[in-house]
Amino acid sequence: MLTGIICGLLTAFLQPVAYLLSRQFFVRGGRAMELTIYSQLIMGVISAVLLLCCWPILSFDSALASRTAWSVGTILIAQVCYFLAIRVVEASRLSSMLGLKIIFLVLLNMLLFGEQLRLLHWLAVGMCAIAGLIMNQSGLKISLKALAAIICCCFFLAASDIADYRLVIAIPVENPVYRGILATGFCYAGLGLISLPGLFFLRFDWQKCRSAIAYSCVWMAAMVVFYLSIGLLGTVFTSIIQSSRGLISVILGALVAWLGYAGMESRASKAIWLSRLAAALLIMAAVAIFTSNPL
Repeated sequence: MLTGIICGLLTAFLQPVAYLLSRQFFVRGGRAMELTIYSQLIMGVISAVLLLCCWPILSFDSALASRTAWSVGTILIAQVCYFLAIRVVEASRLSSMLGLKIIFLVLLNMLLFGEQLRLLHWLAVGMCAIAGLIMNQSGLKISLKALAAIICCCFFLAASDIADYRLVIAIPVENPVYRGILATGFCYAGLGLISLPGLFFLRFDWQKCRSAIAYSCVWMAAMVVFYLSIGLLGTVFTSIIQSSRGLISVILGALVAWLGYAGMESRASKAIWLSRLAAALLIMAAVAIFTSNPL
């Protein structure tokens, strides 16, 4: 269990770092499509190496292929929407707002699995909505286009969580650590493959490709420990630990702004940073309500 908790905490830390690095890519003049394609190709290569290392226990059939396809499709759309939003929204705000995916996760569970909400669950949904409004007001106003991208990203992240869990439990390996590594490899190797044709639609730039390496490596590391955490703890405990991501992101954002990297995190007043902190804590509390009171 201790290994799973450590992996969950590492995920909660590494994802905000990756968000900052992706923001840096756009500050340097990169485009959403460029980071999407370059990062998926880099992570695809890393995934291929992971799968080769696991070759003796590798097993792949039509059921796994189907579940991998769902994971690949949902996370790809979520990442494109995320990259569209991060160009204009500070990483600390966006990371916390992505916690709103819990609302879509609940709705998908109601539609797909017939789950019913209790009063506490509706309270948590309201807390998420309030947190979203606070985040929207804690800095430059978020445009309708960016807000639409964030909402779309939250929806597909929720769908991805369901698809990822179904993928992990379908891998015919007893060891949960190997299941986590194989799930990461299957998903991101697939993303790398379907990203290859994208090279025909952009002018390849080695400098921008190199600029995507830092984000890709950190995000890939976050995904490996994320799948490991799911394999060791399950989705409920992992969700509780991951809810600290918004708080970590706000602290990192404040630190980056204080150090003077205005392009990555704009300077803001103490009141604005406190409001972002309050919103992050609200989302953490909402996630805790959902996970401690299963549907």
